[in-house]
Amino acid sequence: MPMTVAQTDPVDSTPRDGRGAATVRFGWEPRGVLVVSTVVSVAVLCLAGAVGVDIANVVPVSVRVIVTVLGATLIPGAPIVVALRIPGRALSSALMVSISMAVTTLASQFTMVLGMWHPLRTQVVLAAGALLMTVLARRSLPNTYESPSSPNLRVWQLSSGRTAMFGALSVALVAFVVAARRLDYLASGALGIITQVGVVYISGLVLLCSVLAYALTRKHIDHVVMAASTALLITYSTLLVTIASGQTSIPTAFVHRGFISTLVQSGQLPAAVDARYSWAGFFSAGAHMVVNAEIGDSTPFMTWAPLFFGVVLSFPLYAIAIAITGRVRVAWLSVVLYHLFNWYQQDYFAPQAVASVYYCTILATLFWQLRRAPLPRIMRGVRAFVVNAPRRTLGRVPGFGPVRTLAVGAVLVLLIAANTVTHQITPILVVVALVTFALVGATRYRTLWLAAGLIFATWFSYGATDFWTGHLASLVSEVGQVGQAVGRGVGDRLTGDPVYQKMQYLRIAASASLAVMACAGWFLSRGRRSWLVSGLLCAAPFSLVVMQSYGGEMIIRCFLLASPLLAPLAAVALAVGAHILRPTRGGKALRIRSFQTCYLAVALVGLGILLTTNRGLNTAFEASTNEEVVVTDKFVAEVPGDVTILSFGDAPHAVGPRLTLDPSAPKLIHADSYDCLGDLTACVITGQPAYIYITSQGMGTFELTYGMSPDEVRRELAALVESGRYVPVVDKDSIEILRRFDAPELRMEFS
Repeated sequence: MPMTVAQTDPVDSTPRDGRGAATVRFGWEPRGVLVVSTVVSVAVLCLAGAVGVDIANVVPVSVRVIVTVLGATLIPGAPIVVALRIPGRALSSALMVSISMAVTTLASQFTMVLGMWHPLRTQVVLAAGALLMTVLARRSLPNTYESPSSPNLRVWQLSSGRTAMFGALSVALVAFVVAARRLDYLASGALGIITQVGVVYISGLVLLCSVLAYALTRKHIDHVVMAASTALLITYSTLLVTIASGQTSIPTAFVHRGFISTLVQSGQLPAAVDARYSWAGFFSAGAHMVVNAEIGDSTPFMTWAPLFFGVVLSFPLYAIAIAITGRVRVAWLSVVLYHLFNWYQQDYFAPQAVASVYYCTILATLFWQLRRAPLPRIMRGVRAFVVNAPRRTLGRVPGFGPVRTLAVGAVLVLLIAANTVTHQITPILVVVALVTFALVGATRYRTLWLAAGLIFATWFSYGATDFWTGHLASLVSEVGQVGQAVGRGVGDRLTGDPVYQKMQYLRIAASASLAVMACAGWFLSRGRRSWLVSGLLCAAPFSLVVMQSYGGEMIIRCFLLASPLLAPLAAVALAVGAHILRPTRGGKALRIRSFQTCYLAVALVGLGILLTTNRGLNTAFEASTNEEVVVTDKFVAEVPGDVTILSFGDAPHAVGPRLTLDPSAPKLIHADSYDCLGDLTACVITGQPAYIYITSQGMGTFELTYGMSPDEVRRELAALVESGRYVPVVDKDSIEILRRFDAPELRMEFS
């Protein structure tokens, strides 16, 4: 069947100056970006010099952390994106951050693998290279280019409407801080944190959602207000317990802290210790940043990580949504919906958060090209499409010649490589997504999936040897076991406390409702060139269920990775629904913006309360306290070697260099088997651990996950003490430590 070029496809309408030279369009100010790049590069070099001569302590820790984070997220991505002349604000921002993180990740990972790990030297090379790229990018700028002139992009321009909205957002922020400071997070139980948030929090959330609704329904979208409102929404959804406790709300972040500290101390990847070291790009980059910021560990990065990753991810989310929907208002609504349904808590200081940024940026770049470039049309008919679509090649984006188009492809390969060494399952999804684009003929890079597959296969074969040699049997046995993956991801989580079990259905309902809305929006979007590929990409993550259960988390990860595509389609459904539900008079719809604002505000408030409930459902066994972190650090440092510690539940705060690198380190075991939980006293007497480690998180796990009464656990602990077998060493609100009567006494006194 022949293919023809659609008459409606984009053509090169690039404006030209009086001499006929092309005028480049930027959605942002390139010279300003290069100035920022220069300042950050110089600041990074100065900090590296201060660390090198051991005078970095004169610089406040907060400043060192900010400079290090800016270096890892802006250089060398900023000058590269300027040189590529990427036009869109959202896409260019996503690429700047992703390229910079990818370069930092790959540089730190491979210098460590090759035995050449030297963070300061690497940082100096990266910063100096970024300065050189900045000079070259400045010289490559055309004499004539268009930059944004809309007042809706100017932060400093304050109209009466913008002033009022920023004032409301400021009040909402104050309400959030007050509510967080008053929050009794340790009192949360089976219903989660929602019972403790209070009237002040709800009032602030209502005010925030009202501003969002008003901004979304105005005649002209104010991008500055929407960006600020979205950032505050992310703050509300991710930092409530963090602000209240002073520690990150996800305990696994402390495991990652331990991994990074281990790499900082050893300078190499430990072999066959933990499967995650086989994809250690995130941990290598974290160790690189810890050394260059000269901070003790990664704790300063952990606190604000959910806000950082949420804001960064919003850029590619918007770019994807604008390409799929073609409407600014719906694209912003899509970003808001994504964050309102993001209860999965994978935006903390973790490899998944970084991998999600890479994945979404790759999709955003491909969707941008699909939206802008000429697409050969295929004759009607399913057979014609199946035969000809895989052979179809997307044209070049207008204004992009073969060199720049190839350079964009090289950037995608860079992101794919960084993603491959960072995470276990997201690289597989990247391959599936690239295959999807190729099969429907919606990409210019038709063989990019093959390159991604080869990169993944190479790393899996040579870089992840310790993983697959020890887990090959389990990997093979889980392939095709869909029922097992679903059972571990859904059925196994509906256990324990009856109330907590029923609350899990709220999470299931939230994800299901987003999927249903997206399905409706997909049908309503028929006719758009992104229609087929967007629908297939919504389903693509669920193909991973066939491969493995991922420790019982695969179903959750599938919804998480599908959400960047589900959200814009759901936004389409909501936009159409708002249009249909408009009031009528005499059979004609009335254009009453106030009705649309109220309709949207009520919906957003309801979703915000649902999100707070879902994200805070595990607070009882996830929240950390300052005393828990401090006492655990001292305990691990002072406990004698060659002894056994029994932990009630997980002990993420105890993970660190000593337990990993020291051959005579204490052995940490967990009381988490049902046989042991049936009779804790007998389990302890049989195992004879030298120390018993109990935290509020462990007690919460026993109560909500295993259905054990806290009073029952405390009675058994009291019986151990009364028997004289164990002596209390630490007895605080959130942590207790018992010592066996004949075990060595701890030299450290816990205040």
